[in-house]
Amino acid sequence: MPSTLSREHFIRRAGLVTLALTSFTAGATTLVNWLRPIKAPMDVVVPPLVSLAFAGLFVALKRRPQHLATTMRLAVLVSLLALAAPAWFYTWQAATHPGLRLIETYPPVSALLLALLATTVIFLPPRQAIPTLVLCWLLVAGPVLGYLFTHPQELHSARGADLVMTYGPCFVMIMVLLPVHRGLAGRIRHLVDERTRMEAMVNRDALTQLYNRRFCELVLQDLLARRAPVALLMFDLDNFKTINDSLGHAAGDAVLQAVADCCQARAPRDACAARWGGDEFVIVLPSLDSTALQDFADQLCAALAALTLETTPRVTASLGMALAAEHDTPATLMQRVDQAQYRAKHQGGNCAAW
Repeated sequence: MPSTLSREHFIRRAGLVTLALTSFTAGATTLVNWLRPIKAPMDVVVPPLVSLAFAGLFVALKRRPQHLATTMRLAVLVSLLALAAPAWFYTWQAATHPGLRLIETYPPVSALLLALLATTVIFLPPRQAIPTLVLCWLLVAGPVLGYLFTHPQELHSARGADLVMTYGPCFVMIMVLLPVHRGLAGRIRHLVDERTRMEAMVNRDALTQLYNRRFCELVLQDLLARRAPVALLMFDLDNFKTINDSLGHAAGDAVLQAVADCCQARAPRDACAARWGGDEFVIVLPSLDSTALQDFADQLCAALAALTLETTPRVTASLGMALAAEHDTPATLMQRVDQAQYRAKHQGGNCAAW
């Protein structure tokens, strides 16, 4: 049946992709650094540690998706440490060794700061994102920019200008775009919530909160069009008219709500339980064979008979069931299940029939 990908699920998948790509990139960087004839200690230590850390975070998020926020905070922290360590080390090295120039020894990681800032914007809440962005800039860009502005010869080189542009205007641009991003994200969430509310109004039965007949017909039509295996179950209540006539419509509504809750609780997650009209209900059950359908119908019949409601007599139902044949249409399948329900009714009710 139709389903929508929740925002939480989407963000979780984005987090997994981010962790996997970062681990792979750090691993590839490790390989490249190890193949160089001259290896700097920082370059052969930081990338493999980052690769292992992000691989561990990927496994942790895969096993415990409910810990998304904590996992991504740790990812931001690891990234910050991985970028801050070379920034301070190579800046200190260039400042204390006259023969070394930062623009020659500093590894090409400036673009990774922008990736870190983007990750921070996406995965951290606004109150944490802004101070984290500032902290990232101070710890990573601060020492590099401070060094370059005190060494004009390196500042005016092509590499120096590139570092200044990356760590300066690009960071400011991200800080300016952050409120815009948050505003758009909030607006999108509002629109999604509004769409969900409107879909519920269109597709749900107001009294029982089950799907309505229109939506159930669409689901059944879609499954049959795809030639998917489909089982169909229809039932109505054996003594509902008596309840309505003797106890009033309020009592009848309470019975319908209790029956709907029972259906919702027992139906599989991929099923579509709907109020067809009046006291008649339909459940579309994908991928059930005849044995499983019979078991489900018997269990539902017993559960309905066991319902305990104040001021109302025992509720029973007559259930008809059918499996979709190869060339069935919604009309032919509904006709067969309606005939099966008719047979259950003539067998005295409180039973399921084919």
